[in-house]
Amino acid sequence: MLPRRSIISLAITIAVLLAGAPGARAARGGASARALPADEVQLSLSASPVPAVSGRRVMLSGQAAGAAAGAVVGLFASPYPYGQPTPVQTATVGADGSFSFTVFPDRDTRYDASIAGTATSPTLQVDVIGEAQRVVKALTLGRARVTIVVFHPGDLKWGGATVSWSFASGRGAFAPAPSTRAFPLGPHVVVLKAIVALPAGPFRWRACFHAPGVDALQNPDRPPGCTGRGYHGTGSLPAGFPGPAAVARAERRLAARQGRTAFAVIDTEGRLAGVHVHSTFITASVVKAMLLVAYLRRLDAIGPHHVDSVSNSILYPMINVSDNTAASECWSIVGNSGLYSVAAAAGMNEFSVTTDWGSAMISPADQARFFFEMDSLIPPEFVGYARRLLSTIAGYESWGIPAIARPLGYTVFFKGGWRPTPDIYLVNQIARLEGHGRAFSIAVMTDGDPDMGYGIDTIQGVATALLG
Repeated sequence: MLPRRSIISLAITIAVLLAGAPGARAARGGASARALPADEVQLSLSASPVPAVSGRRVMLSGQAAGAAAGAVVGLFASPYPYGQPTPVQTATVGADGSFSFTVFPDRDTRYDASIAGTATSPTLQVDVIGEAQRVVKALTLGRARVTIVVFHPGDLKWGGATVSWSFASGRGAFAPAPSTRAFPLGPHVVVLKAIVALPAGPFRWRACFHAPGVDALQNPDRPPGCTGRGYHGTGSLPAGFPGPAAVARAERRLAARQGRTAFAVIDTEGRLAGVHVHSTFITASVVKAMLLVAYLRRLDAIGPHHVDSVSNSILYPMINVSDNTAASECWSIVGNSGLYSVAAAAGMNEFSVTTDWGSAMISPADQARFFFEMDSLIPPEFVGYARRLLSTIAGYESWGIPAIARPLGYTVFFKGGWRPTPDIYLVNQIARLEGHGRAFSIAVMTDGDPDMGYGIDTIQGVATALLG
């Protein structure tokens, strides 16, 4: 195998011959282009801009001290992973000894300039930054979507690479999020994408992946701990309504009440907040809203796809005046399996029922989530019917949250329940509120109240604190 300098000299000689420029012919201005001894010629080479951006223009400028004007300079390139240099361009030396090339490197590349039979420049390393576009977007339900569009040389196969993600809220520590796969959008583009639920406020993110040739391009944004190719950035998610200050007011209000109490809020961003949100309470009549949805889902499954008179004679009194006989008839049709099916569809984790509907146990978190997701749980043809029932409950049943929220301009879909014993009361209420461009839900549960009025006052106090 020929030495590297011999290969360079041979390639330049061939380039000169192909260009039709005999070595002894006079160059522009009459200067001789005759090759000079190697020790009398010195070549230098520089690049601008540096570092370069993949696929964009880079000017390579050089000086050939001691070379004749018109001498042919050859450019040799060795892209990452830096194999044998190959000739890519030729240029002629100007009267002032300068020469230049225009290149478009798509990865880190080493360049040499050479005049056949005389001199070769020191190797010039041109570092190239891989281009990437980042988009961070706030989604509903308290989620953030991070999208990174990564451009890369077409011969590097980065599609399908596993992408590791981590996120940190505020100044907190990074925590891992589920991994994703790099999606190939074309021969030169992959997309990295993650969707994650986060608290309101600022957050930071990191992404890292390993694939063939990830070191072919500079990666100045690589985050700490990433040994492959990586990116990082920041974002922010809005606070929902009711906000943290309102939730704190409600917590203080509830702390001053006697008995066992809890409340949960699913705010307009879909985030859960409250006090003792996963504590379980006997449902009382609150579970009748779940019976309604279970019945409508069954009606959708078996037909007819409208609320017939028999169905309405059960569902209307069960919701409008909280009739227990109608609830028992509805439960005899849908059974505990129907209730569990609704609970599963709503993502309820603390729901349980043993003998009949009255034995059901519920938590504020589960019920707030159920009412927040209400419309999506009901077959489309029955959504309007269910919304009418749950928003037009008899006036003497419309205590608690609707008594506070309706005068403030909210439409309230709700169900309450109470259960007296000789000495104490249990009073619960859950509601979905819509108005002022907002939709959110509230669940308040109390047990150990001295009377029903005390429980209602507790619920209304929480509603006032949240909506005030």
